[in-house]
Amino acid sequence: MTDADLAAALRARDRRAYAVAWTELGPMVRRLVARFFGPGADAADLSQEVFLRFFRRIDELRDPSGLRGFLVGICLGVARNELRRARVRRWVGLTSAGELPEAPVAGPDLEAREAVRRFYAILDRVSAQDRSLFVARHLEKIEIAEIAVMHGMSFGTAKRRVARAGARIERQIARDPALGGYLDRFGLGAGAAGKAAAASERRERKS
Repeated sequence: MTDADLAAALRARDRRAYAVAWTELGPMVRRLVARFFGPGADAADLSQEVFLRFFRRIDELRDPSGLRGFLVGICLGVARNELRRARVRRWVGLTSAGELPEAPVAGPDLEAREAVRRFYAILDRVSAQDRSLFVARHLEKIEIAEIAVMHGMSFGTAKRRVARAGARIERQIARDPALGGYLDRFGLGAGAAGKAAAASERRERKS
């Protein structure tokens, strides 16, 4: 079944299409949630919320062939909202269930776990919007045009915001010796994001 066929079936409220969507697109959503939040994310519960919104909003899809991009946009929106709620919970010292958190348990490969913890600590210091843009572009490798649609921005605005978010995160990663390898992994080495942001600003001033 093509994405267009699946979109048509979902719009027709074909119950079989719901199961197909969950089976075929669920792994993509769970991966995106895990990359957005890092280790410990409740990917299953958030994925269910994503699909509930996806099914309710399917009639908003204009181009049936863009079904996956539409779903990713909803997923990023759910993730941004959950991030804001999680930050409030952290301020009052509670878990997602409203309880005090348990003490962390040490696991294997502590060096790698610590690097991941530091990386997501950096993401925690940027806005939900910048984090969403960074994850979409540098972790999911989504093209700027699609990112613009997902975030309700013009192409030019999305390009500038992605570059600025990448530059901000790049500077913080570069300051941490334990995270040097992450720069190349995300295509941020040698100040790439910072140069892109500066170039966008120069073009903006000239226009």
